[in-house]
Order: sequence, then structure tokens, then C-alpha cells
Amino acid sequence: MWSLKRAKVVGIVGVIGLFGCGSSSTGPSPASLHGTWNATQAQLKSTVSASQVDLVTMGGTVVLVLDPAGTFTLTITMPGQPVDVRAGTWSSSDILTLHFTSGWSGEWQFDLALNGDTLTLTGAHTDYDYGNGMEDCRLNLVMARQ
Repeated sequence: MWSLKRAKVVGIVGVIGLFGCGSSSTGPSPASLHGTWNATQAQLKSTVSASQVDLVTMGGTVVLVLDPAGTFTLTITMPGQPVDVRAGTWSSSDILTLHFTSGWSGEWQFDLALNGDTLTLTGAHTDYDYGNGMEDCRLNLVMARQ
């Protein structure tokens, strides 16, 4: 059952069109986002109940590498589970879009804010099984530059 939950955490199944809510301001330049980012928080908040989890608090790690060529690698590690590595292309403006080209289909779109070496990504649509079946949720990440 945990592997099904994990799959939902990372959006393997049930990723439907993903939408971000852009703001009227211009986001950080794509060049300022290049590099390796480690999650200090990886929170999944249900939109239909009070359920929420934080993968980092559960002992997991989430590492996002944004390449200058416009590709990314996302590595998610959860205790007792095999390492899960996914890849694709990325773009940014006032939102960060991760378009999956290996393993997953679809994309995640996040509102983004960059403050020094802290990247905050909020609002990607996905599903997660909190123990009572699948629920729509939002993925929020706080990431530190490595």
C-alpha cells in the first residue's frame, strides 16, 4: 500500500492537468534557478479534507536539479523504498513548470518565489492517498540551494 501512496505523492498516477496561479509580477530569471535544490519541506495538503503530510518530516528527501539546458531531474527517496528518479523539461516566468518526459506524464506548475538560496514552490495539483482513498491535493516545496 505504501508504494501506492508514494506513487501518488510524486504524481505517478492521477496527475491530471496541473495548473499554477501566476501573479502579475515577473518571477526570478531562469538563470537564477539553475542548480541543485534540496527540500526542507515537501508538503501535500488535501483540498477536500484537513489531511496533510510532509515527506521530509516522514524521513524522505526530495532533490530537484534544474539544468541550464532546460532539463530537470527530480529524485525522491522515502525510507524503506527504492529511490525514484524522474526527469523532464522545465521553464519559468512567474511560475515554474516541470513537464515530465520519463516515467510520469503531465506536468506540475508551481507559483515560485526565490529569496537568496531559498526557493519556495507552491500549488502544484496532484493526488495522494492519506489512508482513506485518493484525494486531490496541492504540493508545496521549500527548497535550499545545495
